[in-house]
Amino acid sequence: MLNKIFNHRVKALFMRHLYPLRRDFDLLSDMIYWPLIDTLTWGITGSWLTEESGSPTLVTAILMGLILWNIIWRSQSEVGRNLMDEIWNSNLSNLFSTPLKISEWLTAVLGLSVIKTLITLGIMVPAILILYAVNAFTLGWWLVPFFFLCSMTGWWVGLLGSGIVLRYGPKVQTIIWTLPGILLPFSAIYFPVDRLPFLVQKISMLVPTTYVLESMRAAVGGAPINPTYLYISFGLNVLYLTLAGWFFIRSFAYSKNLGLDRFL
Repeated sequence: MLNKIFNHRVKALFMRHLYPLRRDFDLLSDMIYWPLIDTLTWGITGSWLTEESGSPTLVTAILMGLILWNIIWRSQSEVGRNLMDEIWNSNLSNLFSTPLKISEWLTAVLGLSVIKTLITLGIMVPAILILYAVNAFTLGWWLVPFFFLCSMTGWWVGLLGSGIVLRYGPKVQTIIWTLPGILLPFSAIYFPVDRLPFLVQKISMLVPTTYVLESMRAAVGGAPINPTYLYISFGLNVLYLTLAGWFFIRSFAYSKNLGLDRFL
């Protein structure tokens, strides 16, 4: 079964995007440098707010929110960045003139997003532990559904942004990096949902990551996690991932009919 999913074309795409990690500073800075800068910035901010508020769990909640946001960002970035790599290298038409299927490309890209997210977390989690004595693993097995749900959110955001680029061309490529920012104010990453304005809270309830972040804060505060929140997050992610996947495939077909050489 796995051999059918990870066939030689998928494995070739894995290698094509993993080899540059040894020499591409932009990739390394995106995966390591900026997450570490965010860790330092938000760790210091969280420590200061903890001292001012007297809440011992505040810095933990902020840093755990940062970890979950990096899962979302890394997952969506990998989908869009890999597409843009092919466009920037004038390789998109070459790639899909081979027997490569769009499903195989998506399999490789989503698999790469998991690998690169784990590399980023492998840097962030020890850094947070060493610098601020915050152990992410205190959440135990809840980290697994949190990781999975945040990755799903990143995937549909990445597919949506990539579909827009395929539909309207490289002139809208900035959507790859700006679209995820829409989630920031509605996901309540660094603060509880009830701190948002009333109307914004209603919109927030439609965002899958809101339920993950609220569950994380409950766990950090020692309260029981409501499994219903995770079921709602999963359901919304499945819905949005289905719609984003449909839009991406339709946009690819539309672009292919026009000719992928327009991306040269």
